[in-house]
Amino acid sequence: MMSARFFIAVLLALSSAVAAHSTSAQVPPDRPLRVFPRTPLFAPPAADPRWPKMALGYAYYIGDSDFSHVGVVEAGASIPVIQRNARREGAWELGLQGGVFSIFDFSAPSSDLVNADYLGGITFSYTRDSLAIIARFVHQSSHLGDEFLLNNDVDRINLSFEQLGALISYDVRDWARVYGGVAVIVRSDPSSLDRWSLRVGGELRPITAQTTRRLQLLIAANLESWQETDWVPDTSVAAGLTLDPIGESEYRVDFLLRYYIGRSPNGQFFTERIQTIGPAIQLYF
Repeated sequence: MMSARFFIAVLLALSSAVAAHSTSAQVPPDRPLRVFPRTPLFAPPAADPRWPKMALGYAYYIGDSDFSHVGVVEAGASIPVIQRNARREGAWELGLQGGVFSIFDFSAPSSDLVNADYLGGITFSYTRDSLAIIARFVHQSSHLGDEFLLNNDVDRINLSFEQLGALISYDVRDWARVYGGVAVIVRSDPSSLDRWSLRVGGELRPITAQTTRRLQLLIAANLESWQETDWVPDTSVAAGLTLDPIGESEYRVDFLLRYYIGRSPNGQFFTERIQTIGPAIQLYF
């Protein structure tokens, strides 16, 4: 039987979804100051494996000795708290981010919860025309599942850190976006971790079919390099379809195929290199 924890995580993901849109610089309404507006200014990078979002997926681990069939549940959001539109000077926003990123071993008898990473932090965003900037201060901690610990001989790492970072995004066209940024770890456990990381990425939405909903082809890539791993890039690629409503009264669904190769983004296994591929559904209510 499937683990009860997996079903609970799925229900949490479905019930906690928060709206987001596909361009990097969202345009706020004419009201100059808004409290808890619906849409954040900085759109989430679609291929970033650790950006707070809602997702249910499956990952097949290619050539891995420990895992093969893995379930993925992500429950998170970027929540704008205060948003101000200065029109000619652009718009700025203070916000919060939070998320849980969990993986489940489907090959285990009870589909054990293997690892859960918890992320939370504060953000400051600024947009003007096609330019969007976000600065983040986040905490991330990692925890192993109880069943996985009971059934396996594991050396626990208990990875946790606080990180300060910034991303700059630019809409080259209505259907093309590029971004890049830098981050630094200000505290970590273990304390021996190297501090710096760099990131670049891009998104293409080259085909749009519009009826009562907007159907878009999405191709996205995210590359992140860490000083800790000698700057060898971790590469994440996502491709699929986005079903986007016209207006804000309904919800958006992304149907994606995701591929990842690099250092494991799951905190307890961050020293291991993995290669995964599998489908995912991302929901934005």
